[in-house]
Amino acid sequence: MSAVSEIGISWAEARDRGRALLEGVTRRRLEGASPEVELGALDWGGEGELVVLHHANGFCAAMLAPIAKGLSDRFRVVSIDARGHGDSTKVAPGGDSDAYSWRVLGEDFDSAIRELLSQTGHERVALAIGHSFGGALALRAASANPEAFERLLLCDPVILPLMTPEERRARSDSTGLAASTRKRRDRFTSREQAYEHFRSRALFSTFSLEALALYVDEGMTDTAEGEVALKCDREIEAAIFDGGGASAADEIVDRVTADVVFVHAERGNFSREYYEEVASHMSRARVESLDAGHLFPLEEPERVLALVDDSMRNA
Repeated sequence: MSAVSEIGISWAEARDRGRALLEGVTRRRLEGASPEVELGALDWGGEGELVVLHHANGFCAAMLAPIAKGLSDRFRVVSIDARGHGDSTKVAPGGDSDAYSWRVLGEDFDSAIRELLSQTGHERVALAIGHSFGGALALRAASANPEAFERLLLCDPVILPLMTPEERRARSDSTGLAASTRKRRDRFTSREQAYEHFRSRALFSTFSLEALALYVDEGMTDTAEGEVALKCDREIEAAIFDGGGASAADEIVDRVTADVVFVHAERGNFSREYYEEVASHMSRARVESLDAGHLFPLEEPERVLALVDDSMRNA
């Protein structure tokens, strides 16, 4: 799986390669933290132990298909969309100031896991893989329902010390994430135009071809005006970035009993030392560093597959 910047491949070819990873997938609906919110999920089926994936902020469940497909020969793999992302229910940001708090998003994931276990007949999740804010939500769900998780693989999770609202705003301003998100182009005349636009941008240029194709194919929707638009509204993504330091991880991990691996991306933006501090509050947790950037699950999915092998072997 090559980086899109290195391949002069057409949108049609890229789309077909992405769609091939979704062949045979069942699209599920799972109840979120409140009855009016449903979370979309992609289920690769299979008879093995249950593995659940959760994406990073602003992306979608389908983008983790290269990882899911690589695990589907030996596990039952399900990838879940956060509210406001992919095929999950959109709640307007701002109307309910709590709608995209990390607490509520964690409750969504917890609710979805409980329903998924009921639907599939599994007693627990053998492994939850969460990337970035998806890792933080997996940790929250494992705290709320410890017996539901055996192992967690947290890929450079967004875990920060507790911040005041002012400190959160200052951090958001200093990193520019929320501001740049609100300026990002989100509408195009076609998916082909969107594909060409995103592949030329630095943020996406190192993605695997399949991850970018699925971002455009599954992470966008047709509009009434005949255009295509990102399913995850820019204001939703920005609101989630703004809320990243709303609660300290060491306040929610005392109940986690799963075997936890924090994967620290050495070229990312988070502190190995703080990961180690958080891990010290758990009975079975460790930190591993990887020579990679923050978005490595979307750039080098094979490295996540290798981490899964290590996690299962060392459990």
